[in-house]
Formats: sequence, C-alpha cells, structure tokens
Amino acid sequence: MRAPVLVCLSLAVAACGPDFELQQEIRRVRVLALKAEPAELTLNPDAPALPPPIVFTSLAVTPDERPVDVDLALCRPGNAYSGELECPGKDGASLPESQLSLQDPNVQQILQETAAAGSGGAPLDFNDPQVRAVLERGIPLFIGYRASDGTDTPEGLEEGVRPLTLRLTATPNQNPRMEDILLDGAPLSGPLPLATELVLRPQLAVGSMEQYETAEGPRTEQVFYSWFTTGEGEVKQLRSLEPVDGKPGEPTIKYLTPSTPQRVTIYVVARDGRGGVDWLARTVDVGP
Repeated sequence: MRAPVLVCLSLAVAACGPDFELQQEIRRVRVLALKAEPAELTLNPDAPALPPPIVFTSLAVTPDERPVDVDLALCRPGNAYSGELECPGKDGASLPESQLSLQDPNVQQILQETAAAGSGGAPLDFNDPQVRAVLERGIPLFIGYRASDGTDTPEGLEEGVRPLTLRLTATPNQNPRMEDILLDGAPLSGPLPLATELVLRPQLAVGSMEQYETAEGPRTEQVFYSWFTTGEGEVKQLRSLEPVDGKPGEPTIKYLTPSTPQRVTIYVVARDGRGGVDWLARTVDVGP
C-alpha cells in the first residue's frame, strides 16, 4: 500500500494549521528523485547482446540527514497509482542492488506481461510489426520504491512509484547534468545572511537539453527544476523552468533564509520531461 498523502484544499488551508508541510519542505523521510542510468530501458533488436543493467540512484533524504534504506522493484502491469499495487512486494520483481537486469527471469516475465498489455495481448516479438510500432513509441513501466529510516514511524517511511520508459531505439535518452547552484553568479556558499531573500539559479552542463524527434518534427527538451530545503528557511517556488525554442521559462527561484543561525541543505532536481533526471545538493551555514 502507498503511504497516504494529505492534501489541504484551498478552501480549507486555514484548517491545516501552522505545521502544514509545504511540498518543498523536508520534515520527514522523502524520496525527492529516482535516477536511472541510462534514463530509459532501451532494446535494440540488431544488437548482438542484451544491454547492461540499468542502475538506479535514489535521492532519499531526512531533515537531520539520517541514513535511509530504499528497496526497489519493477511493478507488474496495473494501476501503479491506485494504492492497491504492492510493489515492492507481491506485485513486483525485486531489483537487487538497485539494478534492473534483462537477464533476470522475473524481470523478463513482467516485461512480457507489460508488452502484451500494451499491444492487445501480443507477446514481446520484435518481428511483429504491431509490437514493434508500440515499442518504438515507448511503453511505460513503473519502478516501485519503499524508503525507510528504520524508526517504524509514519514520518520514517515513504512509498511510491517512478515511471520508466521501455523503448525500441538505438539512441536512448540521456540524463541532464547539474553542475552548480549559483548565487549572484557564483557557486552557492555560506555563511548566508539571516532573514534575507536570495535569488538562486541552477546551472546545467552544456548539452544537457537534448534534441529529439517527434511526430511534429524535432524538439529540444525543456528542463524543469524542483527545489527543496531543510531548516526553517523557505523556498518560495517549488518549481522553475528553462526557456527553450521560444517557450517561456524562468530557472531562478527565491529563497528566504532562516531568521536564526543554522545549517541548511538546499536540493534542486532537474528533469527533462522524458525520464531524464539529475540533482545537486548544497549544505551551507546561515548566520554568524
């Protein structure tokens, strides 16, 4: 079962009280991102061998940087967001050492079931034009996770799913690459002033926004960012966005530093909208 998520509607925000947790705050075990390397599961029927295992890395955090254990599984077909799918558990194939290997028979079985569900019951056969067309467009898979700090408390556990694309291609999507978080054009470092609103800018490595083909022609990825922080400061915006190909965007965000001296960690997660993920964390002191 998925851990319940409490959502306060706009008409009832006052009832949430002062301890209402903003999505960009870190007050409990959180899995801020799950990165696959490579960014998608690709099959190349002309390759002489199966691709190497996909390796997953989890950005699992706590307010006080306690260690977090994360278990992963490839989920069987079904409504991954229903809360009824036990994955990890009976509805998933465990991924030892956070790796998905196509040589694992349990993984192969789930891929066959997923391909059949996406192609009207047809088995995973590269020579079938219908199956091939479906695979070239991409089939959504889901990776289930269970993150725990070992305290056996509601705040010490998070469960969820992350999509992963299965696609027939020789050119898989690549993850974007975060290089830095900038303050006034320089790498973010402390000490930061107390109770001050700062403008932070993410910095991507050159080439992180790839071009890719669509039915409407070539496009460039529009990378968006999610921001999180520990401590008593406040990230004013959860998300920011890179402008690209004439599409508007503003990558910077405003961060209000705490009013009392403390050490904080700021996280920024970059996503390319096609399954690619990367992140960066900076821990800095605020105040004297």
